[in-house]
Amino acid sequence: MRKFFVLLILCFFLTGCVNISAPDAVKEYLEKIRNHDQNIVASLEDKEEKEKLTEAQAKLYDLIMKRQYVNLEYKIVHETYNGNHATIEVEMEVYDYIHSQKEALEYVQKHQSEFLEKDGTIDQNKYKNLQLEYMDKEKNRILYTISFDCVLNEDSWEIIEPKTVDMEKIQGIYDYE
Repeated sequence: MRKFFVLLILCFFLTGCVNISAPDAVKEYLEKIRNHDQNIVASLEDKEEKEKLTEAQAKLYDLIMKRQYVNLEYKIVHETYNGNHATIEVEMEVYDYIHSQKEALEYVQKHQSEFLEKDGTIDQNKYKNLQLEYMDKEKNRILYTISFDCVLNEDSWEIIEPKTVDMEKIQGIYDYE
């Protein structure tokens, strides 16, 4: 029994002294995305506001992105260190929502009469509804390689906020063509 307590105390001290590594910082960040961290949800709200989505569209967009995040698959493939800076390369597989958006655009172009307003412009509300419908049904997945930059802050590695392009890849809305 005494050996057990000694081992338990030893484990406590060892884990207390272990600092977060650069790959661990990236994994922690990606797990926050998977688990819908409040900061991630806030960035979705910004996107919804920017896109001028209706309340119903915003709710569906949230569900679509949360599906993306929960089903995010990744693996660390390479690490590069240069002093207090590290680059962690990650292969990531996500739903190909840009494919859905392009399919929706193609449909609108072929069936313009269904989407025309009285003034001859495309009804953006109908178009966004179609995009979201296609995104919601998307099954295709795409593989991206993303490089996450990290910096050593005291004794722990911290991830530097990813670029917009990398966030678009994570969300599956990066236009790869």
